[in-house]
Amino acid sequence: MSDDEKISRLFAALGADDPHSWAESEIEENLPQLARYRFLRALSQDIQAWDTSSVNCLRDVSDAEGAIESDPTMDLGRLARLVARETAFSVLCRLADPDSDGLPADIRQQLPGWVLTETTPAGEPTHRSLDCLYEDLNTVIDSSGDTPPGKTIAAGWIWLTNLRPFCEYLAAEVEYDFDDSDWLAIDTALPETDDDQPRSGWYTYPLVGRDRIDLQIARSVNGDEVSVSARGTVASRVRSRVELLFDIMARYELAP
Repeated sequence: MSDDEKISRLFAALGADDPHSWAESEIEENLPQLARYRFLRALSQDIQAWDTSSVNCLRDVSDAEGAIESDPTMDLGRLARLVARETAFSVLCRLADPDSDGLPADIRQQLPGWVLTETTPAGEPTHRSLDCLYEDLNTVIDSSGDTPPGKTIAAGWIWLTNLRPFCEYLAAEVEYDFDDSDWLAIDTALPETDDDQPRSGWYTYPLVGRDRIDLQIARSVNGDEVSVSARGTVASRVRSRVELLFDIMARYELAP
């Protein structure tokens, strides 16, 4: 198989409308078209993910301490800032992890990736990579603004017996090592909570690893359930797994 045929097939696997033209440009013009198309395709997926439910999540901006309450009349400027931040976060995640596009492994292994590198003032590469910029995005956002530290990733209820494995799995999503001391803090605080109270009064526990998720919990006083909410800024693939975790922990009671 010629290089042109191989590259054309990869463009076709990515969904390009005219794979042969893309491949021809890659070879004849010596342009990294395959890497460019892969990156732009990933960003397009993030754009398409914005829907009514995504915007509604942004409108739920009550922070862990209740300093910011939900405001259905949020002005467009503030909403635009929230969307811009989420978009920038997604772009930085894509830059850091080319394989986050969910392609099959056999295709992914044939595709080029990318890296963002530093240059000197003269434009010469220093060969130092700018890795994981998404981790520090919130640290440079103007704290005087009204942008909250993160949006609601998922919220609902789970069975009380599932609370510890739920915390462990949630922590694993941000690469936080959840241990006995973490569980002791949550288990001790839980009896004093009541999910009939405003969410600002629920117990909040931070899980800080690669990303940060603030877990808010409150017990159903007369039931066997725990109301839970996860807030933070995470990649769309992590959000999907967290939503699935909520669903499983509400549907089934895990055996010891």
